[in-house]
Amino acid sequence: MDYAEVLRQLRVEGNPTPSKRMRIAIPNAREELQKAMTAVMSSMGERLVWLPEYDRVAEWLSDNHGKGLLLFGNCGRGKSLLVRYAIPMLIRAFCQRIVSVVDCGSQQGNIDEILRRKMISLDDIGVEVDRMDYGTRRNIVVEAINKAQDNPDTMLIMSSNLSGDAIRDRYGDRIFDRVMYLCHRIAFNGESLRK
Repeated sequence: MDYAEVLRQLRVEGNPTPSKRMRIAIPNAREELQKAMTAVMSSMGERLVWLPEYDRVAEWLSDNHGKGLLLFGNCGRGKSLLVRYAIPMLIRAFCQRIVSVVDCGSQQGNIDEILRRKMISLDDIGVEVDRMDYGTRRNIVVEAINKAQDNPDTMLIMSSNLSGDAIRDRYGDRIFDRVMYLCHRIAFNGESLRK
């Protein structure tokens, strides 16, 4: 039996079939991330302070190995600046892809429209509130994680001030397990840079 042919037939018939996850490989990622972060900070009238965690983000940008990204940990360490501005800028510049950025603390945005996107950045997961759409309780974080699990062509970039254990407590074992599978995780520790 030629199972590669069976998979091809299933794909033609519209059935789900496995495929590779989206890859990112930005050359000179550390240097490019530093330039992007400098531009972001400069536009805010501030100066970049390079943190050790940023080196790990640059490693992910140089080759994500088909994984998304979760930045988690202490407040004021630049996680939001990375997932809202710098990473989407770099992916736009080097991969010609648009990252849809979602502020989880805001009730803005149509969940179905967001879920149609291939690259979704969820800033500040854990602060979102479930919403009711025509009598159905919905949570953008849970739905985006489930979509990325089921669709290899969807990548998630997320930030949270929650610890790993707190993320598990907030979303449950099933969603936490999916995050562990889908995302490279970087802990942001240390004091806040906000003054």
